[in-house]
Amino acid sequence: MTEPSMIPQHMNPSLTPELSREVAYFLKWGYLVVEDAISLDQVETLRTALDAAFGGQEKSERQEGQFIHQLLEEDDRFAFLLDNPTVMLRMNAILGNCVQLHSATARVTSPGANEQSWHRDGPWPMDPDGTPYGSTPGQINCGYFLDELTTENGPIAIVPGSHRALFRPPEGHPTFPDEKIVFAKPGQAVMFDGWLYHRGMANNSEICRRVCLMCYQNAWMKSREPFDGPRVTALRENGSPEQKLLLGGIEKW
Repeated sequence: MTEPSMIPQHMNPSLTPELSREVAYFLKWGYLVVEDAISLDQVETLRTALDAAFGGQEKSERQEGQFIHQLLEEDDRFAFLLDNPTVMLRMNAILGNCVQLHSATARVTSPGANEQSWHRDGPWPMDPDGTPYGSTPGQINCGYFLDELTTENGPIAIVPGSHRALFRPPEGHPTFPDEKIVFAKPGQAVMFDGWLYHRGMANNSEICRRVCLMCYQNAWMKSREPFDGPRVTALRENGSPEQKLLLGGIEKW
């Protein structure tokens, strides 16, 4: 049975003028850089936890995808990212209060990794006018980059406003005249619409590029992860009402 405390009392939060401007910017351009999203001590905690988790993978798995899925199951030190207040303030402002985690992953991009192709994170078509009731298919990704992005280690390329484009991204990685290179720094969070054209550039440095990715969606949409591991199950059963909602505590509508 759903706990009443899990269900928000209001669909949307009240926004300050500054937050309203950030929401308008995100809706227009499809991304937002959040300053001081986490402390430098938290950055170091995540680096240590991610290095341990990545080191525990089989060599073949590291070479195959460099991804860690179901990140919250890897280590308790990742748990604070679930409902990080600085990010959730903006996530709720954009999506509303009924939000659920779509997935929690990490990517470690090794030296020599090639450029990614332009892509979106979902298969759904897009219409800039949305649907008659105003909903749009999508998710909002939030990347916590644990290493300062540089030209050498491969920054993130995006095409601002492309989350509203009617057509799929082109194959490969051609240059867009209005593309933007994001040189994120540790402590910042980069929020972007999953339908925004984006790609990671080649890592030509001698160090890995590390990022934790927390992705969110409306609570009535399907999540990518099952959230059925022991760590997440314990958090869903014993966490705050907000944490329970984020982890799919409302099983059906």
